[in-house]
Amino acid sequence: MQVRVRGVYSTAITKILLDNNISVSHTSKIIRERFSLPENREAPTVTVKDTDDKHGVVIVGEYEDGKKVYEVIKERVKNCICWVSKLPLHSIIKGKVIDADNNKSIVDLGEYKGIINKKLEAGSEVLVDIAKPFFPHEDVATLSERYTVYGKYVALIYGLDKKVIFSKHITNKRLRDDLLSLAMMSNIENWSIKWRSSAILGEFGDMLKDLQQTYDKAKDIIKAGQDANVGEIVYKGEFFAIVAFSKNNKLELDNIRNDVLPTILGHHSLKSMNESELVDIVEHLLANGIGDREKISEAVINYIKKLMTEKLISIQHISLLSGEIKRLTPGKVIEIENGIFKVKRIMRSKGILDGLNMEKLPGDYDIMEFSLDKPIVLHKYFGKTGEFKGIYVNLNTPPEISRDSIRYIDVEIDVVATENDVKIIDSEKLLKAKELGIISEEIKNYYLNLAEEVKNKISEFDDLRELSITHFS
Repeated sequence: MQVRVRGVYSTAITKILLDNNISVSHTSKIIRERFSLPENREAPTVTVKDTDDKHGVVIVGEYEDGKKVYEVIKERVKNCICWVSKLPLHSIIKGKVIDADNNKSIVDLGEYKGIINKKLEAGSEVLVDIAKPFFPHEDVATLSERYTVYGKYVALIYGLDKKVIFSKHITNKRLRDDLLSLAMMSNIENWSIKWRSSAILGEFGDMLKDLQQTYDKAKDIIKAGQDANVGEIVYKGEFFAIVAFSKNNKLELDNIRNDVLPTILGHHSLKSMNESELVDIVEHLLANGIGDREKISEAVINYIKKLMTEKLISIQHISLLSGEIKRLTPGKVIEIENGIFKVKRIMRSKGILDGLNMEKLPGDYDIMEFSLDKPIVLHKYFGKTGEFKGIYVNLNTPPEISRDSIRYIDVEIDVVATENDVKIIDSEKLLKAKELGIISEEIKNYYLNLAEEVKNKISEFDDLRELSITHFS
């Protein structure tokens, strides 16, 4: 097994892997220096890289190797939030068409169902590729007849018009020309050749051999698919998972990284929220023996707080079930006192206030309160002229901040209250997340208990306008 690690978590993840005797390859010069590693040009079998918005990592690669890396990270970083594809990415499966209409077909895959954007004959059997990650919250897989089969340096794709494709990481023109020549030397029929980023590392003889072996494997897979039973996986494809790190997870990663080189508390949180330059400056000071880790970490957060009062703040609300990011109506920080943030959000359109089932009108506003060490966000809703409408307590991971944003993972369960009623809503979604393996039993129980505590505390107030986030422990 060889693992390539990239992104803002690379030093901490590399240490976790090395501590578990897992080899890392295609490492950057800076990582080799930090860990005193020799250059390793073996083609990686697994890649660990940032998600697009850096709230966690993607783990993708050969199935068994990828699963092992996932288990090691999950074991070391407790109670992280995980979305694992229910079927391996680009696995090839025998299916049976059970319905077809309007250029779409529903395919029975045995345990699951999938959809393909093609009208096929109902009752026919078809060999299909899992074209996208099939996440826990999804009911049907996205299918294709463009099969993808992986080698060390190449991927073969069936049914594309283009003969040769290059990874975006292969930018050297001479190398691209050489790889194009290698592809032309091969006798590949009906499959497009995609040179993977690992081709940067390979010797030409090895890559030509890999190309031919992958082609032979691809032909064997298609042949096996002809005689396969419905639901049978004839090619396992790649393990694919997204692991999201809460603020507390990132603090744990900060300490792991600090065992390698001086790291402030908040390093991964701030780096993931585009505060890299500030982090790099203060850690340069730490590395030169200037400042105390705890004090300088606190000073950085205080500086971020000051910057937040100068602009509109975006609010990134990450769904526990789907991992999707919803951006709420932004707001202006109107007060930061004793660690409590107050943000005023003015509604811009008509709608319904979630959970409260009340009409939302342009000009209505929300006084949102949060603290960096509390797993809730309090919303107090008012009409345009100041009349009180109700309270919505969002349960979430402790918020993270940058100079222009706040981010948290919403755990679905919430508490809402009006002058006449207080209730817990959406607890079934939290239970569903546990059932799907997204969260642990510990996280589920923590937030179920927290919801009860929040509900009981709200019930103590006759005037809900007096409620503050300070009232919650």
